[in-house]
Amino acid sequence: MIMTLIGHVLFFVGLALVGVSGNLFNLVFTIQQQVKTRTIQTVGLILNVISISNIILVLATFSLVMGVFQDPQIWCITPYPLSIRIETYLMMTCSFNSFWAIAWLSLFYCIKVVSFSSECFQTLKRKISSVINAAVLLSCSFSFLFFIPLFSLDIAKSLDQNDSVNDIANMTCPQPSFTIDINENAYAAAIICLLCPIPLMIMLPTSVRMVVHLCAHTLALQKNKTQVQGSDSYLLVCKITISLVGVYLSTLFIVSLFIIIRLIGEFITYHTLASAFSFYSGMTSLLLTASNRHLKDKLWSLFCCRKAQEQSSKSQTVETGDV
Repeated sequence: MIMTLIGHVLFFVGLALVGVSGNLFNLVFTIQQQVKTRTIQTVGLILNVISISNIILVLATFSLVMGVFQDPQIWCITPYPLSIRIETYLMMTCSFNSFWAIAWLSLFYCIKVVSFSSECFQTLKRKISSVINAAVLLSCSFSFLFFIPLFSLDIAKSLDQNDSVNDIANMTCPQPSFTIDINENAYAAAIICLLCPIPLMIMLPTSVRMVVHLCAHTLALQKNKTQVQGSDSYLLVCKITISLVGVYLSTLFIVSLFIIIRLIGEFITYHTLASAFSFYSGMTSLLLTASNRHLKDKLWSLFCCRKAQEQSSKSQTVETGDV
């Protein structure tokens, strides 16, 4: 029993380290560069949002899972403990901010990299940094307000108030419900749309458009070695953007599977949920580090290999600043 408990604790701590360490590294050195240059570029702002959101997401998930592990019947307690409501709110808010930050990053690179003949798009291209900065800040502000109803979550009213604690312990916990007057189906549908289809409608077209543009541009400029190298840098960013979309979709699939299985009353361990968000946070931090010259150089310098990797870093990555 003790060995099992230790194994679970080590497993969760390991997942937390995987999800937090990379994002903490990106956050610290991005802020360090921003303080040094006294400017906050669009890419740097998005990196900050993703890193902070991922760190809080992993910690909130870790706290929720540990709470359920200590008391498997915590979802049967009425009213729900405040800690459960806070953790749920932070998980939803931070996942929303992280997902949308990736969508804005994809849109930003697409507008910056792809050439447009339309005057409207050319005007947008000149002002894209300001537009994306505003979009990032507005989406974060919106998420903080949109998920406030989660604090009203409690056991569904259909639960018999006369049920004893022992009866509750022997039954499946009822589905949570809102104690405030809100259309639950419409609110749930809005959450689903804002977490998956809408961000995906931004990520996929912009990523595909960048691939088409850069492939065509590279073929046209094969004789110009310098420009091809520049295209290679953008192509790396494009590949990483598509990889971020893949990580995003994989995480959504695992989390959706977890929720569906829980809703139909079947057993699935909370290890799945913790692993999904740890995978998402760890992979996004790794991909963002690989796409950024400043962060990549800092990482190599920690392993005393900066000189050996400096040349390849310059040719294959882009700056933290805007393209």
